[in-house]
Amino acid sequence: MAKQAKDYSKQMAPYVELPKLDEYKEWFKDYADLDRKDGILQVSLKTCDHKPYWSGGMHRAMSQLSRTISMDHENEVIIWTTKYPNWIQDQDVNGWDRYNDERFSHQFFDDVNLIKNMVFDIDVPTIGAIPGPGFHWDGPVLCDICIVSEDAIFDDPHLSSGMVSGDGMGLLLQQGIGLKRANYLILGGGQISAQTAYDWGMVSEVAPKDKVLERAWEMAKIIKSAPFHARTVASSLCKRPLQRLLMEDLRVNTLSEAYSTQISINYGEYEKDDADASTDAGQVDERFSGAWWRWRCDPASNEELQNPRTYEGKINDRKVALEWFKEAHPEEWQY
Repeated sequence: MAKQAKDYSKQMAPYVELPKLDEYKEWFKDYADLDRKDGILQVSLKTCDHKPYWSGGMHRAMSQLSRTISMDHENEVIIWTTKYPNWIQDQDVNGWDRYNDERFSHQFFDDVNLIKNMVFDIDVPTIGAIPGPGFHWDGPVLCDICIVSEDAIFDDPHLSSGMVSGDGMGLLLQQGIGLKRANYLILGGGQISAQTAYDWGMVSEVAPKDKVLERAWEMAKIIKSAPFHARTVASSLCKRPLQRLLMEDLRVNTLSEAYSTQISINYGEYEKDDADASTDAGQVDERFSGAWWRWRCDPASNEELQNPRTYEGKINDRKVALEWFKEAHPEEWQY
């Protein structure tokens, strides 16, 4: 017997109707594709019609997006991923101009919200799916479950680039692989493989290169098969350890990174001169770090970064990265 529709017309004011998926997917169309099937929302990062490029715009959009999708109760399970073969490896070299003009808002609000919203605003189960190596892997790792490709890598190169790690990556390493192992990566600038990240407890599953999204959807359907109330409350328990960590340490970490960058700017050590980009001095700018990230994500860097680091290797890695990038990607060389 069909249920009769209830009459709510006697209430003094109607409920506020928030935007539906068809509306807000247009808001974020330059930064993510939003596709939903049977209550499972796949968030696929991108930059316009290209692979995802890290930028001030994406930095802000990620915190806005996580908050927006959290208010749509038709999103019952979230998959956080990209449709491209790799995670974020590149910078929009012109994508930080507005960020620099709005540095306080970005570093005080967006830095925190980009991390916080993933575990405090999104109340339903979340699955991170990393299809290949890349930087800023924190979004997927903040999810309840994280499935990664066999070629993914994990590191925190902030200090190697001349700045304090405060945007969540260092915290997640400490939480995921243990204090001493994390500190070794934070201070030494090395990296670990996907298998090591799994063995040490940082990720949930290592999948073949082209099977990551397939496995994420399989897990999403398994979770979705449980009652809505049960899976949602279970997800809240999964998030509690991270919530405690972020309550204690996130703000002081983000402010420490902002402080270190401001000191570099004040001392004139925030590199803008292409001729100095390959030196070990100062904090590298975003134009240089795009090439440096790509080298760090390529197997060409494995011997240097995934073995015990040497002083010689560390002080030369910027120069090596630029030489590698110029040879491996001449069509993208902009220096």
